[in-house]
Amino acid sequence: MLTSKARGTARKSVRAAILDAARRLYFAHGADGVSARKIAQAAGCSPTALYLYYRNIDDLLEHLRMEGHALLAGSLRRVDPALPAVEQVRAMGRAYYEFGMKHPHYYALMFSLRSTETPRREAVHREMQTLMLLRDVVRTGMDRREIRRDLDVMVATNALWAQIHGLTALAVSRLLMETAPGQQGEVLEAVLDGAARWLAP
Repeated sequence: MLTSKARGTARKSVRAAILDAARRLYFAHGADGVSARKIAQAAGCSPTALYLYYRNIDDLLEHLRMEGHALLAGSLRRVDPALPAVEQVRAMGRAYYEFGMKHPHYYALMFSLRSTETPRREAVHREMQTLMLLRDVVRTGMDRREIRRDLDVMVATNALWAQIHGLTALAVSRLLMETAPGQQGEVLEAVLDGAARWLAP
């Protein structure tokens, strides 16, 4: 008979196997390719076992979505805090863009495919944690007089996010490759230059 500790370990193993199977299926086939039957087959468990660990497919995708946000947050946190605030904003913009290009499946899940199960306010609250990293840089920059102080912190933060997110979305969808072939890096730097000029005190 398994001990309670062994049962707990086994449950974690099955839960991880289910999430890993869902991740592989989503990356290979998109959200439409993720089903209980396919996940069970890939994870080596029964379809009903999935519902012992996750509410439904939307719940699984929500876990993958938050994995993406954690990866993005990790990329943004690696920006050197010793840099001047405007240079931190530039570096965060590059990190955001690079994340989207490196992880297009996560990016689409994070920003395009919304869960119908998770309340919108709850989802936004979780995702705001990533945006707050940029807000903190903007706020600190204002306090240090490295960023103009006539701006509202959240207006500035959202304006910066909108610029880099819009560009990254164009690149992830490959539209930018068609409109500016071979010049994506130059477009990115032009956007960051414009943001830096706007922020300058």
